[in-house]
Amino acid sequence: MNLDYTELTKGISKDKLCLNYLEHEASYHSGTEKFTLKGVNKIEVFFNDRTSEIRLKANFPYFWQGHNFVCNKSQLIDAIQYTSEMLNLNLFDAEIRSFEFGTILQTEKPTDELLSNHISYNGKHLQPYFNKNVLAGKYYTGPTLIHKMYDAGKNLKNKVPEAIRADLSSFHGYDKTKHYLKVENHYKKPEIHFKNRTLFVNEVLSDSFLLQCKTDLIQTYKNIMKTGIIKLPKEKKDINSSTLPLIVLKELEALYHFNSEDLLMQRIKSIPECKLNKEDKKARKRQIEGNFKKIQSSGQSEYDLSSQLEAKEIT
Repeated sequence: MNLDYTELTKGISKDKLCLNYLEHEASYHSGTEKFTLKGVNKIEVFFNDRTSEIRLKANFPYFWQGHNFVCNKSQLIDAIQYTSEMLNLNLFDAEIRSFEFGTILQTEKPTDELLSNHISYNGKHLQPYFNKNVLAGKYYTGPTLIHKMYDAGKNLKNKVPEAIRADLSSFHGYDKTKHYLKVENHYKKPEIHFKNRTLFVNEVLSDSFLLQCKTDLIQTYKNIMKTGIIKLPKEKKDINSSTLPLIVLKELEALYHFNSEDLLMQRIKSIPECKLNKEDKKARKRQIEGNFKKIQSSGQSEYDLSSQLEAKEIT
């Protein structure tokens, strides 16, 4: 559980910036020059001589080791220190304009099944995205952050070379046959999200701030509505057109705090006598009560990964 993609800015005069290790890629009318710094993967470097500002778009785990399956703080520091030396800058006092914080969870259930059963964040539907018609991830966009969940296993297979994946299997427990889900917060306006203050690299790397990010990630995830709170009946015959609507109602009841049985009984009571007489209503009530007895609440969704998130350590 640690930092991933980051965007940094810093004021710097051109004569102090070392260009020897940079590859020029583009020039813009604004006066910005785009360069890349090569590691295992590239970092994008933008420099504007008019504003004397340098900006980096860097995924340091990918730059330093070619993947983000695992990356501890000491490796991040090494990557930032190396980049500082290549640019002749101290990037530890650079301002962080946006960053990602998250972790990869190994899950028992397939990731597309997990994603399908994560529905909304604070009442707003999670937006899905697909890869070859298969659900690959979901996200929520808020004023200051984007919460994302996606299939990290497929992401590794698509982005990480086979040789690096072999190393991950040998040294870090990666298993291509298992399921992996990435859960992360992308802070697009961290200065607002973290109480209107400028954040610098050395501050964000502190243990106290990383713990704050972990707490925030867990709370964001817990605010997601998940299905699977209600256990399915054990008998196949009891999973029918009568019990399935009640299962949905019971799941919504647990999330939105209403009593579905009371609502149904009140609805039956309100039906005019010309439609259902007293005996008819009693029969309907007995049927509904009998079907409710076939349904049990587990108290927590079978798709909820909160306990796994809480158990993950900041490395």
